[in-house]
Amino acid sequence: MPRIATIEEPLLPGSDIVVSGSDYCCSCLYILCSIRSGGRWNGCWRLTAFFCFFSIAFWIGVTRNLYCNPEALRHVDPPFGGEMMPGKLLLVERKYLLIQFTKLVDVYTENMTHIGYFYDINLFVIMRFGFSDTSGRIWFEARYASFLSRFKPIIEYNLQRCDAGGVGGSATLYQIKEVWWAETYWRCLFSCQRLLNLARRPESEQVMEKLIPAWDFGEKAEAQVSFDGWIVPTFHGRITGPVEGYGTGLRQVWSMNITNLSDGTQIANASQHFVIGTPDQNLRVLSRWKVVEASNSHLPNWVVGFMAVLDDIEED
Repeated sequence: MPRIATIEEPLLPGSDIVVSGSDYCCSCLYILCSIRSGGRWNGCWRLTAFFCFFSIAFWIGVTRNLYCNPEALRHVDPPFGGEMMPGKLLLVERKYLLIQFTKLVDVYTENMTHIGYFYDINLFVIMRFGFSDTSGRIWFEARYASFLSRFKPIIEYNLQRCDAGGVGGSATLYQIKEVWWAETYWRCLFSCQRLLNLARRPESEQVMEKLIPAWDFGEKAEAQVSFDGWIVPTFHGRITGPVEGYGTGLRQVWSMNITNLSDGTQIANASQHFVIGTPDQNLRVLSRWKVVEASNSHLPNWVVGFMAVLDDIEED
């Protein structure tokens, strides 16, 4: 039976954010209402105004300061000698008792020192997926490769440090693309595999989302990430209502391996297990990852950590 989680989980810090993306939804509704009402102020207009106001307010409230800001990192030394995190780390899924709009995964060192957290927010077609240290500084972020990528059943992400474009900042972009034709993730039940290619590109400025991905996106990959999964029983409780199925269930548990495509050597590996959350987490099933990176790895630790957390973030 999974052990009880006892890790203290700090609250998410907050500040301010610049709104982007909500105007697209509002513009579409504006056009539809104009056509339907002939420009007259009616219920459709009022609904549109309410929707836009609520969306913007909601987005500000949930995603405060969760975005890249190279200037905020100008005079700050990147932690762990520029690696952002150590080669060995623990990823701890964080959930709250009731409503939670943001997926959170805390990052700890081997000796259980909290160094930051991954966050993921998906509202409408807007995404924020990155890593913050304990002081609330965002150090790297994943973005969709294009507007079209958010509607695809596969992963297409640009992964980039937030100090790119700043003085002395990073000049590397990582492209992550799912190899859907070679994996069994979408057509398996018990023994599953998910594959992602990882390519590196020189890029000294922040890469913005385009309408469609570049024709060579993810080509000439230098590493492949393999998630191998199998079904395990899980146990959970619930303090906000009755427990279905006597608290038992089934879930896919994963292991991760990153392989150098040029010579076949292993870059890093990670293993997942499940625990039962504390009462303030509603006794849910929570994910834990142990990540180990090879000492001679040519991939930065923060890239390895991001790949390991990808399953928890993508899990619905």
